[in-house]
Amino acid sequence: MCQAPVGKVLSVDGGKLIVKYRGKNLGLNSRIPDVKVGDYVMFSLDMAIDKVDKED
Repeated sequence: MCQAPVGKVLSVDGGKLIVKYRGKNLGLNSRIPDVKVGDYVMFSLDMAIDKVDKED
């Protein structure tokens, strides 16, 4: 089983996200239609793959 890391979205610019993960800001591509600042996303390599709840 694989695990994908989760980061908090700091900014959204079209299909580009800045996500905070382990104290670093990462630039990710995204095709998640309703992602907004403050959301948490699961990602792999440089692509956000799903939005998740903070509790998860």
